[in-house]
Amino acid sequence: MKNFTVTLALLALLTSSPDLLAQESEPATDYERPYTQMLQGGFSFGYYGYGYVGNRTGITLPLSAAYETFVAEDISAGGFVGYTSFRYEYLDFNYKWTYLDFGIRGSYHYIPLLNELTDAEIDQEKWDFYVTVMLIFERRAYDSNDEFGYNYSNTFNTSLGSVAGFRYKFSSSLAAYFEGGRGTFGYANLGVTYMF
Repeated sequence: MKNFTVTLALLALLTSSPDLLAQESEPATDYERPYTQMLQGGFSFGYYGYGYVGNRTGITLPLSAAYETFVAEDISAGGFVGYTSFRYEYLDFNYKWTYLDFGIRGSYHYIPLLNELTDAEIDQEKWDFYVTVMLIFERRAYDSNDEFGYNYSNTFNTSLGSVAGFRYKFSSSLAAYFEGGRGTFGYANLGVTYMF
């Protein structure tokens, strides 16, 4: 009877504390991502570009959007598009450039690795750290009333880019992000991510 009472007490303790059993069987760093896709939009600043004399005018804020889906546990891939334009005025001459960027991008989300290597406890429910590589196709259109000066012409370029970024998650479906590096149009990109 005594063994039966002890067994019954242990069963009651375990069934009343399922979290205790879960903590013993699963590492504290386990995280199950509640989303598989991300759609983000933002703007670039720290712009690099053409024209070193005169006054830059008529700037269209460099805008970009990207979509990624997880293709492995910590790897996502997708595409992006961006647009910007600006003009220069110098003496009586006008110069205008319009850029359309698009391409593919792939990202590695490295908080799990960072937590494992450093025994850190970065909360993945709030943060997402990642590095991204991009294959960029850029269509540049040029127009000017300067018949004798610079002639940049229309071009189509291909380049590689890489950024390091992070997201702060306000909820399971909404986050703010920042990316720094050679991305679309500028050296920094700021915006909002919708996760679903």
